[in-house]
Amino acid sequence: MLGACGLLSCVASGPLGAQGRSALDAGFAAVRFPDDGTTVAGPSLGWSASRDWRRLFASIDAGGVATLGAASGSATIAGGARRPFARSWLAEGSAELFGAAGSERHAASSVLFAGRVIRVLGAGGAWARASVARADRLAGILPASGADAGAWWSWSRGRVSATVTDQRATAQLFAGTAREALVGTLPVHYVQGVFGAHLEGDAIALDLTAGVRRDPDAAHPYEPMLAATAAFWQGPTHAWTLSVARQPPDWVRGADAAQWIALGMRFFEASPALARASRARPVVQLSGAGARRLLRVTATGARRVEIMADFTDWSPLELGRSGGPFERELELSAGTHRMLVRIDGGAWRPAANTPAVDDDLGGRVGLLVVP
Repeated sequence: MLGACGLLSCVASGPLGAQGRSALDAGFAAVRFPDDGTTVAGPSLGWSASRDWRRLFASIDAGGVATLGAASGSATIAGGARRPFARSWLAEGSAELFGAAGSERHAASSVLFAGRVIRVLGAGGAWARASVARADRLAGILPASGADAGAWWSWSRGRVSATVTDQRATAQLFAGTAREALVGTLPVHYVQGVFGAHLEGDAIALDLTAGVRRDPDAAHPYEPMLAATAAFWQGPTHAWTLSVARQPPDWVRGADAAQWIALGMRFFEASPALARASRARPVVQLSGAGARRLLRVTATGARRVEIMADFTDWSPLELGRSGGPFERELELSAGTHRMLVRIDGGAWRPAANTPAVDDDLGGRVGLLVVP
């Protein structure tokens, strides 16, 4: 059965989600289940979506692969709420529903509840979390509990995170060449450390998760885990993707150990350059006096800034870069002017610090006041 991250979209996510994301992955995948030596290879499909409203958040991940006479897949739905309770501190509660099934595999489902405390420190932070879970598997209802702590750091083109988890769960034991006979259950206690990274350019992104699990009672006391996805955008909202992964069993959710490789296309997800442009909040400033004014736009992480206004005859005008801000000297008459800003080829929009009004074409335009 596939892990909760799906086949083609295993992202090393940070503790605080993006404002919104949606992606559909389609391609070809080969998945091997090492516990019984079976392999499923064929067309694959995955869908992931997330939304963050600051106080509330939700996400869904689903993926699967099919071949002649066999199929395997999983789905996860999660959501929760957070609120500040002190300066730079957040309290968060969440719930997760997980299901996995296959035509030649045992089905599993689980529900997980977690509480987390988060400390935000500049562009990063740290957290501590406790969780309880109940899994419905062939052996019946199996309990689990765990605790984890971690930290993250973000910048305009990347994010790194590290997590340490102490997990207690219950494992099923099977006999037979195809693990078809249930023998019983036994308690499992393991500790694992995981490092995650997300790196991006303008039209390429790499997501990496790597770690190791220590379970002294397992056949292999130390078991590595790895998942990597590279995406290469061919247009504003579609990209080629290549994914490889090696995941140990997920005793909490009931997903088997799996190894896979997948090649496909991703649709509906904006390229990194467009995503950064949509998140940027450009701020415009004027300096100087008389007819010649210096117009300066500050946009963190931007590579290119353009303006379009009544004083440019609504033709795009690119600003030059001077250290951090983008600027250009212009002839501006005193009064109120209408102006829009575009970051890295994204959408035209008003600057964050200018009043916005409706224009004659049904859009919004910013008002620049020149004293």
